Amino acid sequence: MMCINILDMEKNIKSRVIEILKYKGLNVNRASKVLDIPQRTLNRQVNEDGNISMDLVYAILGCFPEISAAWLVAGEGSMIEDKEEVVLDGAPFYYDLPVSAGYRDAFDPARENPTAYISLPTRDADFYFPVSGNSMEPEINDGDIVGVKRVERSEGIEHGAVYMVVTNENRMIKRCYHDNNDPDLIWCVSPNYPSFPIHKNDVCALFRVVNRIETF
Repeated sequence: MMCINILDMEKNIKSRVIEILKYKGLNVNRASKVLDIPQRTLNRQVNEDGNISMDLVYAILGCFPEISAAWLVAGEGSMIEDKEEVVLDGAPFYYDLPVSAGYRDAFDPARENPTAYISLPTRDADFYFPVSGNSMEPEINDGDIVGVKRVERSEGIEHGAVYMVVTNENRMIKRCYHDNNDPDLIWCVSPNYPSFPIHKNDVCALFRVVNRIETF
């Protein structure tokens, strides 16, 4: 899995958020009202040591449609999006994937509208989305953006690799291992929760995690 630290890019997300607020002439008090985010929360994220949340990123994109999502999320291009020159290049980024319960497949490109497009030196990922939850910390943190590539179940799972595993009840990112005794079982392992097996027949879709962007 390739890890791309957003701090190695030209500017990190926090500095870009601060740049947007300066561009809009907003202090924290005024910005909290415009973005509908508590002033204390916004001040902690912008002026103190708090992490920039994806809720704040999404609020900015919703309130200021002229701001380039690709620039804010990944540092690509210019802050102000030229609508006449927008090129849908790179892999789509989905801020909010649908809840997986009740779906045979938790991701359907024909049904979803991407929030932005992310183009990185490696073009392996089919799409990107933010991670929610701490089960894979510190390897993958809450709020990190991961890129995944779909693989066919018939290709099998690479022992010890990280996947987004989709079942009828759940969509989860786990490090997967083959069961030593039962070839039909896959063990899902994460640092902060007990490991558990699932049957291969219960897997509806399988995506290999190929990229990670550390957002903080």
